[in-house]
Amino acid sequence: MTQRSKTLEFLIPSYKRPQSFVRAVLSVASQVEELNLCDRVKVTVVVDCSPNIDLAETIEAVASFSQFVSVRQNDKNKGMSLNIRDMVAESVADFCTVLTDDDLLQQDSLKEIIETIDNLDKQRTVGSFFVPRYSYLEDGSLECIVCNPFSEDTIIDPGSLSSLRYMENGFILTGMFVNPKFINFELWEDHIENSFFPVIYFADLLLNYESLFVNKNWFVHVVNNECHWDSWGKTERQRTLRLYNDYMKAVAVSSEQALARESGILKTIDLWKQEFLAYKSQMNALPPLLIKENKNIDSSMRSRVPYILAIVYYSLSRFKFNLKELVSKMKNLTNSLMPSQ
Repeated sequence: MTQRSKTLEFLIPSYKRPQSFVRAVLSVASQVEELNLCDRVKVTVVVDCSPNIDLAETIEAVASFSQFVSVRQNDKNKGMSLNIRDMVAESVADFCTVLTDDDLLQQDSLKEIIETIDNLDKQRTVGSFFVPRYSYLEDGSLECIVCNPFSEDTIIDPGSLSSLRYMENGFILTGMFVNPKFINFELWEDHIENSFFPVIYFADLLLNYESLFVNKNWFVHVVNNECHWDSWGKTERQRTLRLYNDYMKAVAVSSEQALARESGILKTIDLWKQEFLAYKSQMNALPPLLIKENKNIDSSMRSRVPYILAIVYYSLSRFKFNLKELVSKMKNLTNSLMPSQ
């Protein structure tokens, strides 16, 4: 009996960037056509009621690929999270991936992606696979920025500890492939306003299903997300704090999901440790002044043991740093006041 070939869908949510999303579509469609994969690969674009897009004009730009490319527009703006959630929920492919409308598929990478899907161990239940994020520097060179937890292709076993240890790799949309049938849409809906919604659903996937890390560079990443960032705050400070608070909440939500699966003090301590490390990492990345001024941290987090420990650790670290700075300044001042020999 011949086994059905697995299918793949590229989901391109778009807002305010008609030329950009057309380039994103063409980066995939040209490879689909070249490899004759029209029956296995689909590209779906959903424009989120963008005020500056002529839908007929953009559809015409990709009309030659209409066999496997579809473009439609929402009647009203849903926001990024809800728009993507609905796209994933409607996907009937074996795997789907979000390609943000300012990113591109690297040339000659679709063949490797399809081979990866085809070569998944049939004895395993893989809920997701992902690749590192590479970005182009100003000098044109490539640098791996994030989402590179291993130096080689690796299967991540499912479970509570894996969920917290690797959840941060889900925060980049482009580069994450998921089986839409395994997504916990109820959990996503509960946290639809969280800007780190991919971390929440990826952490949930890691609880239940294996994930594959593929050490390949499959995408061209461009950071042009200002149109999305506007909804997270009008100033850089507001956006930074919104992202910080949302990430901390995403960690807490994911930890609660993981802890609900386990019993016993040793397991709890292991999970608390991972939660603590996630908080500590974010605190170290945020300017001290913003942490001091931040009044919007979710109230439910203030009683979490790992969060309290992270605050204590951060405060002690800052005290130690400030004390060292003070001693250094006093030493310099003393040296400057001493008479020359």
